[in-house]
Amino acid sequence: MINLIQVNIAAVLVSGVASMAIGYIWYSKAVFGNKWIKLIGYGGEKMDNSQMMKTYSIMFLVSLIMAYILAIFIHYAGAYSLVLGAKTGLWAWIGFVVPTTLANQLFSKKPLELYGIEVGHHLVNLLVIGAILGSWY
Repeated sequence: MINLIQVNIAAVLVSGVASMAIGYIWYSKAVFGNKWIKLIGYGGEKMDNSQMMKTYSIMFLVSLIMAYILAIFIHYAGAYSLVLGAKTGLWAWIGFVVPTTLANQLFSKKPLELYGIEVGHHLVNLLVIGAILGSWY
């Protein structure tokens, strides 16, 4: 029998919005956007509005999934504070994001600077989401 865990859905929704805001800032031209665009070799072609809406909708959905799963990790860790939630996000980043993205980076032979920008985004994202979920449990 599956034992479902109570998750604060409002906290998950706020975490999803926070994740989108972090990505918007992180990849803005004022922060890493110009460098990231150059490193991925983006040619400047524009996405049409329907394609852009689909992309952002999927990004928001996966942000919600990530927040929901991190909420379950926080529950099992008993990390019911801002700091403990952020620490849980850090451990998720170290244990899951870094190894999988590093393996991809090593085989793709893309610039290490690109890896740093992308994995750094994941770190900030998981720290903030963990802090939100841990403090709002």
